[in-house]
Amino acid sequence: MWGGSMVMASSQFDQLTGRFLRAVRDAGGGLGAVCAACVRVLPVTRAAIVLEERDAGMQPWCASDEFARRVEFAQATAGEGPAVSAVAEGVPVLVADLGVDCEQWPGFAEALTVSAAGEPLCGAMFAVPLRLGSIRLGTVDLYRDVTGRPGSRLLSAALHIADLVTASLVLATGDEARQWAQPLSSRWIHQAAGMTSARRGIDIADAYACLRGYAFTHGISLVEVARRVVEREIRIEPE
Repeated sequence: MWGGSMVMASSQFDQLTGRFLRAVRDAGGGLGAVCAACVRVLPVTRAAIVLEERDAGMQPWCASDEFARRVEFAQATAGEGPAVSAVAEGVPVLVADLGVDCEQWPGFAEALTVSAAGEPLCGAMFAVPLRLGSIRLGTVDLYRDVTGRPGSRLLSAALHIADLVTASLVLATGDEARQWAQPLSSRWIHQAAGMTSARRGIDIADAYACLRGYAFTHGISLVEVARRVVEREIRIEPE
């Protein structure tokens, strides 16, 4: 349906908006529902939302399945990847084949290999920035099991979905805002950075860098390092 060379007409955008909002509502609202709605209304296999957090960088706030979650944690651990580049450049970043097309992000490619734990990495991914004027909040990351670049109609639809997600983030109030609350994994990272900063007497940006460096060196995710620091299973010592 979306693979043609022509972009979507305005009536199709209206139909997509209605389908997406109904899918979010049917799934119960909140970020998890948004990820599920992306998979429901677009010809993609999985989806994730990552938001840029001060000093911590890009952090995953939801993912539709374990595969997407592992990819997003690899980006967070490495501090680089398609979503990071999409936010920096303000345009969608396309990866035709996750198994072979990540050379421009060597840290991400290495973290992705570790997180895959021997499972084959295949399929395409594209990160679409969440933008409000010149402000870039994060990305919607979409995945397909098949390799190759998305057609223009799929890309147009993804850009429209990204606009709807951005509006939901900015306009959420009351119960809606609570459904979009920061996930536990992200709270662990901030708490661990604060603990590391206080104990070692370093600024908060350096504390995040220490956590990321420990994660990368030991081949585990940033969120797992943060959890262990918060639960006092490990201490990040100077090298």
